[in-house]
Amino acid sequence: MARGAWTQSARLEAAAVQVERQLHRNGVADARRFAARTEARAIVVAILAFGVGLIGGAVAFWGRAVPVWEGASVGAAGIAVAASITLATASVSYRLASRDPRQAWLNDVSRSKRAWTTAAVAVSLAAVLSMLQWMLFHAATLIWPGAAVDTMTATMIVALVAGASGYTAFALAAHVTATRLVLLLFAVVATGFTVSVATTQDDTWYRLNFSELGGRGGVTSAVFNATLIVAGGVTALLALYLLMSLQAWARTEARVTRARALIVYGVFLALAACFFGAALVPVTVTQIGHNVFAIGMAVIFGGLLLGLRWVLPCLPRSMIVLGIAVAGGILFSASLFWIGYYTLATHEMVCAGLVVGYLLLFTRTLAAAERADSAIADAKADS
Repeated sequence: MARGAWTQSARLEAAAVQVERQLHRNGVADARRFAARTEARAIVVAILAFGVGLIGGAVAFWGRAVPVWEGASVGAAGIAVAASITLATASVSYRLASRDPRQAWLNDVSRSKRAWTTAAVAVSLAAVLSMLQWMLFHAATLIWPGAAVDTMTATMIVALVAGASGYTAFALAAHVTATRLVLLLFAVVATGFTVSVATTQDDTWYRLNFSELGGRGGVTSAVFNATLIVAGGVTALLALYLLMSLQAWARTEARVTRARALIVYGVFLALAACFFGAALVPVTVTQIGHNVFAIGMAVIFGGLLLGLRWVLPCLPRSMIVLGIAVAGGILFSASLFWIGYYTLATHEMVCAGLVVGYLLLFTRTLAAAERADSAIADAKADS
């Protein structure tokens, strides 16, 4: 009787393993099909966007010489086209991303949360691509001051910008990961701050700090504070993706408890809140209030680095040691600022580089560990 029960149990377990293995194979095949379909759709989107840009450019520029930068120019049209097409295509692409088995968890997200995650992806990509267009056209006018082009050339430039923006936005929004969000965060901050620096009328801002750019008013202040808000949205989205990654890892790693995953989630939400606060409370409103949010970022992230040994003890020892080293680097840079060797702007750039570098390695390590533990579990199931 006992042997019969054991045999029946073994048969059921073997059948479950076989079903799981088949589902895994089907999931891999579905993921590859999704990638192929995404590439094909991105090409179609690029062609359609190119056509829209071609028609729009021909209507707007018909029968006149078009300046590259000033007024109703090729640059203005390129920025508007890049922003609008990126918003539309990225929104559609991210909504379709849940069809990818690797991103199937998006189907379980509430409608309101799905709406703001879609907005965060679309707006951040639109901000980066439009600011890149601003830098390219601004550089062109510095090289060729007062340059103008004919109708056909202006139309083709706008159409190419539209096609490239459509393809890039659709392809990137379809495959969002924690590591890519870190790169997107860096791109948002880098392009936004570059445009702010290029448009400021105060040539002495660097003697103080980057936050001075957000309190001067005009275009510079608007771009700087908008950059912080978009960066906060991307950071909040990164918090969600890290939570999903840790929950997936928890299926094969017992030390990744729900409480520990929520601590990491809460830390990155707090960082996002600091970005929002620094934008909404510029230095011209209250220096103390702005510093609470600006310094709070360093304190919160430094606390995570120093506490990784307890928060995520399953991380490789090298990542924990590197986290302590990065925290030490931030403190060392701060000491150089305190003794007057560094300006605050230099200290901020050093810290930004250390933080982005560590986040890239952190997210890649999480993804690799999750895949490795899943592969080990599958191997044990097969045996």
